Amino acid sequence: MSDLTLPSIHLNGTGRRMLTEDYTTAYNALQAAIRAFQSIEFNARDYYTQGADAFTRARHQRDVQLQHLADVQHYLESHLMHLAE
Repeated sequence: MSDLTLPSIHLNGTGRRMLTEDYTTAYNALQAAIRAFQSIEFNARDYYTQGADAFTRARHQRDVQLQHLADVQHYLESHLMHLAE
């Protein structure tokens, strides 16, 4: 995600303050969502009836979703850092 297109601050665009507030609100909500997601009880005993590899599949799927959240976190952080310049 290193090639993000970041907003330009200019007279006809959205103000830096508003963008910063909006990205900060989204970032804080995402942090709460990540904490809630990570707090979900997750254990092999809930999957063993589906076969020997069910928990491994479930763990991989969960890890993929956490990576997606981390990608959004990076996106928001990049915008906030850009806006702070």
